[in-house]
Amino acid sequence: MQVNTNLEKQDYLKAYKDMFSFLFRQPLLAAGFFFLCLLTESIPFAWFPLKLASYAILISLIVCVTSLHFRSGSLRGLAQELRFQQAVYLPAVVLILCLSWLGFVVADFLISMVSVSAQQTNPHVAAMAAGSAQAAGELFVAVVATALICLAQIMPFVLAHFCHGLGFSRAQGEKIWVSLMLQPKTLMAFIPIAHIVPLGLMMQWNLTGLIVAFGALYSTFLLFIVFNIEPASRSEVKDIDLASGHAAG
Repeated sequence: MQVNTNLEKQDYLKAYKDMFSFLFRQPLLAAGFFFLCLLTESIPFAWFPLKLASYAILISLIVCVTSLHFRSGSLRGLAQELRFQQAVYLPAVVLILCLSWLGFVVADFLISMVSVSAQQTNPHVAAMAAGSAQAAGELFVAVVATALICLAQIMPFVLAHFCHGLGFSRAQGEKIWVSLMLQPKTLMAFIPIAHIVPLGLMMQWNLTGLIVAFGALYSTFLLFIVFNIEPASRSEVKDIDLASGHAAG
């Protein structure tokens, strides 16, 4: 299979065009993805490890559903696809749960230490430090950091699904990811998605699930271009009939 990692500007734009076209033509799938985002955001922050694991499951579901429907035109065989991709997402979920529980304990300990230290600090100095944290560039940093998370965490997870499905080795997958990551255009391509951060701050909503969903969707459509995967013909594409549970023309 021919792999194209030397992407041009029009390829990154085409991935956005294909993604929104897919969501527009499949509104029930789009609604399903949005519902999954709401489910992940409904998990309280106190259950942080479970919340992180739910993001990984959200990514896997989006990749499996989107790639299957894109290639075949329906969701027949989704159960088999999810079983096949267990080798990718189950280890990731277990690892996330273990690491996040450990991080949760460490963070709780550090926060308690910082609280004790803050009580011994001059209130005037603390107020100055808090004020400096509200610098004008803070929002810009948040946007760039979100784009980096999409590039360095969401995209390689999506890529692992593709490599497993197409029979690529882990070494080949890492080479493809590094090649894409080293292109500044790839990072810039995630900046529009990262702008959900200031939107969420402005509306005072937690839109992390939406960022994860769009990051996974965009990565999926970008990798369709990288691996030269063609969509099903228009005559093969079917809408989802939720009432019957089958694809309907």
